[in-house]
Amino acid sequence: MVPDLTIVIPSYRSERWVARAIGSALEEGTLAQNLIVVEDGVFDGTADVVRGFEGVRLVSLERNLGAPHARNLGLSMATTRYVMFLDVDDYVENGLLRGLVDRLDQESADLAIGPWRYDGNGSERRVLRVPVALDNGERIFRWKVSREFFPPCCVAWRAESLRAIGGWDEQLRKDQDGELVIRALTRGLRVAVSTQGNGVYWQHHSPHRVHHAHPEHVMHAAEVTYRQIRDWVDACAAPARERYRTELGRYCCKTAWIAYSRGDDEAGAQWSGRARKLGFSRRGYNTSSALLAALFGMRMSSRIKTRGMSIYHRLAHR
Repeated sequence: MVPDLTIVIPSYRSERWVARAIGSALEEGTLAQNLIVVEDGVFDGTADVVRGFEGVRLVSLERNLGAPHARNLGLSMATTRYVMFLDVDDYVENGLLRGLVDRLDQESADLAIGPWRYDGNGSERRVLRVPVALDNGERIFRWKVSREFFPPCCVAWRAESLRAIGGWDEQLRKDQDGELVIRALTRGLRVAVSTQGNGVYWQHHSPHRVHHAHPEHVMHAAEVTYRQIRDWVDACAAPARERYRTELGRYCCKTAWIAYSRGDDEAGAQWSGRARKLGFSRRGYNTSSALLAALFGMRMSSRIKTRGMSIYHRLAHR
């Protein structure tokens, strides 16, 4: 059993998925009373499914207020030392929860990160991604530049530490989990890593998924994260500060690519300018993007790259 962990499941039009998420958490040892499903607006039969699990707590909001609000509401109801936020279409398995709680206990950490893998309708399970121990600076830039990220289905938090940094940002419509982890890292929260079990980050086509966010929401989230990292870098001592300035420039370059790929040339130019001011003068943020930019320029290359990834994902989900 894992009695000292609350799992909050934000739910939106989720009658198809919610039973699997709840069932996986119960099978992993979560107590039913420590499972909180927050139905973010009543649109389908989600509540009926949840009521089929005795003891699981259900909160049904009259209108849709967004996943961050649902998560914060669940956090406010949690009475355990630790809390996890499991998206309703994801699930946990193979002892993940026990491993996360053990690392939080043994290292007195503020958050623990465990293994995860992609899975989804019409595609085979992909490679298991296992976290390694890093200092906060390394983790920030690997997360934001190299996409070495860890989704909520494999992250557990010390509840009081999460509350102390303000919980989830309810103004964000994109990259809410990434922003939260970056905020934790820049505030100096201590991270533990577990290699036990795994979360499953489920991929499927739905008009309700966050990847359909408006470009303005994408750029707003990038701006919020940039300011957090910039302020943290400015407070670092030399020589680490100069190294991190370069990495922040790389992040700005990558964000410029994202802006150009979405047709926002003004934002792309702004982010490119930031990269140069931070001492990052390359037109690509890694080897492949640099080669593309040398051949086609940054604007065209970003659109070629995005088009290629879109084709890959469509084929992978056939």
